[in-house]
Amino acid sequence: MKALTVIKYGGHAMSDETLNRAFAENIRTAQKNWNIIIGHGGGPQINALLEKLAIESSFKNGLRKTGAEAMKAVEMALCGDVNTWLVSLLGKAGCLAVGLTGKDARTILAKKNSDPELGFVGEVTAVNPELCHVLLEKQYIPVFAPVGYEENTGHSLNINADTATGALAGALKADIFILVTDVKGVLNKEKELLPHLDFAKIKALKEDGTIYGGMIPKVESCEHAVNMGCKAALIFDGANAANLSAILDEVRAALDSNDFSALRYGTLITR
Repeated sequence: MKALTVIKYGGHAMSDETLNRAFAENIRTAQKNWNIIIGHGGGPQINALLEKLAIESSFKNGLRKTGAEAMKAVEMALCGDVNTWLVSLLGKAGCLAVGLTGKDARTILAKKNSDPELGFVGEVTAVNPELCHVLLEKQYIPVFAPVGYEENTGHSLNINADTATGALAGALKADIFILVTDVKGVLNKEKELLPHLDFAKIKALKEDGTIYGGMIPKVESCEHAVNMGCKAALIFDGANAANLSAILDEVRAALDSNDFSALRYGTLITR
């Protein structure tokens, strides 16, 4: 039975045509040994569409305030632009990818954030992995836009992409959750990469301010995935997307041996 990896794709790679092609080709190679699910964001595409439509956009505590009109634009950008682009990219590499949102088969259930100023920003309440299992059995690659389904109303909700993909990884008890971002991984105060962290070390690094700002939700999405049953989570730089297949094999070897000294890419998080 193949191992499962859930990958949140973004960072440098998504804006670099060469890296995008390499990423897709690596996904095709990795499929020989892995079942794969991909989640994505699309902040720049959302910003561009909101500006084009003259819809004001601002952030609070790192989350985009999303009114009813902004939510329509978010869906257009994420589902109609980024998702279809990524499915096409994977298709060119020979992958059978299927574009989805959390609303499909009610896969990602969500509720509105408790802060009313945020509007249609969602928090994940439950994940139904059944559709993912069906697609994976047939060797399809599910590709998810981070739009959740509000159960009582059927409304679309805008969910942070790291959070949504981490929730999928946790519900599916993936072997590895990979979060592709714009930095090498978690850095110490000397800006040196920390190749392996456990929960106790993460707690200490948060308390002393080493982990701060935008890295906090990334680390927390990884912790959530591991708490839910993932063996490990990896944060790494999208500039290394061309090495994805090798990175997966490297992480699997490290987990099997419980020896993390040979890790070359990113920060691996285990319990």
